[in-house]
Amino acid sequence: MYIRRKMKLLALLISVSCLTIAVANRASFGGEVASLHEVAEVDFVGDFKIKESILRNEIELRPGSNFSKDEWIRDRKRIASLGVFSEVSSDTARTPEGIKVNYRLKEMWTLIPFLSIGGELDNIDIDIGLKDKDFLGLYIEPGVMFSRFESRNSYSAWLNWPRVLQTKFSVGVAYSNAHSREPAYVRSETYLHHYDVKRVSISGTISKRLSEVFVAGVGVTYRTQRFRLEESELPVVSLLDRRNDRRFRPSAFFSVGRIYYDDYFYEGADLTAIGDIIAIDRHDYEPKYWMLKLELRSYLVQMNRLNFCSRAFFGTSKTDDILPVFAVSGFSNIRGTDDRYRRGSKIYYINNELRVRAYQDRFFHGQLTAFVDAGDAWDDKLSLSELVEESYLTGGIGLRVAFRRFYSAIGRADLAYNTNNGEWTLYFSAGQFF
Repeated sequence: MYIRRKMKLLALLISVSCLTIAVANRASFGGEVASLHEVAEVDFVGDFKIKESILRNEIELRPGSNFSKDEWIRDRKRIASLGVFSEVSSDTARTPEGIKVNYRLKEMWTLIPFLSIGGELDNIDIDIGLKDKDFLGLYIEPGVMFSRFESRNSYSAWLNWPRVLQTKFSVGVAYSNAHSREPAYVRSETYLHHYDVKRVSISGTISKRLSEVFVAGVGVTYRTQRFRLEESELPVVSLLDRRNDRRFRPSAFFSVGRIYYDDYFYEGADLTAIGDIIAIDRHDYEPKYWMLKLELRSYLVQMNRLNFCSRAFFGTSKTDDILPVFAVSGFSNIRGTDDRYRRGSKIYYINNELRVRAYQDRFFHGQLTAFVDAGDAWDDKLSLSELVEESYLTGGIGLRVAFRRFYSAIGRADLAYNTNNGEWTLYFSAGQFF
């Protein structure tokens, strides 16, 4: 009997001791059950110069937060979408304190050359420039550009800071001195007269990402422009010889949705709206002009091999410009069209492109593409059937090639066919187009 009581007492003491140890461990580690679902540490390793505080500002999973696989995947995509890494990988490990998230990064060459050559053989347009996507490791983007368009030279420079002081704010400033030769456009007809146009503009923007899928901002542009009618042997019909304008244009914009960029493919969708009010013109402070632009983009990835890309753009305005505001440009939105000969106060264009990951190794990346573009710019009131009938419709094939060390600088060659005139046009440039 005595031995039995002693055994019971010993068992009770062991039970109490185990319970005490468990309580102590729970107090020191915050509770084992809870720690299994909490992020204990986030670690960034690899070859990169971007400030770690910028990387931590991109992610939602931080020490103390509950781990979510979906959020972990989005965090990796946010980091990859910064566009400065040739490699972004991540894994997790369980520790007594919780879950440790590891990121392994390899930063690319962020000083990227830009070259774009396009147009018909007798009218070649060129853009050549340079930009840095991670200046001083602060994710500041300075850039300069020289353009030759329709036998005229233009210059531009800009400085964007998408993550000001590691916050969700973005600021940008830009300067341009543009010189172009614009065709006169009267009563829906293009005359054999041209304006020599010179525009000098300074602009600034500030925006903030208010949530994962919503960005809003404001901007302002001051622009001077000079129109001078070039000499021609033909009589001038209803055209001003000269005009000088000074314009101060405030704007506001927002974007709903988000696009992620990962290993040369895009994924997601967004809608962007921009509204401009031209408030100062010819020493007049009355707001008389306005402009509205809408852009919808959608990207779908299948099997990590196919990228379905679509964009739809619509713009409308009311101004008294000598030249209508919008111009269809095969160089930037509808491949295979005559640049700037379709003008109007309204514009639309649609781009659809299928990108196929054809080849990829440690050093090179290659894609094959097929695309269809459509669009038009107009002034007169047109029915839907008339608009469809007058619109450009172009299609073609293309090739994308990149050195993986220059992650964002993907070279592009597009061969486009214009169904309106039956002509083929070849374009060379850098980037993913839209």
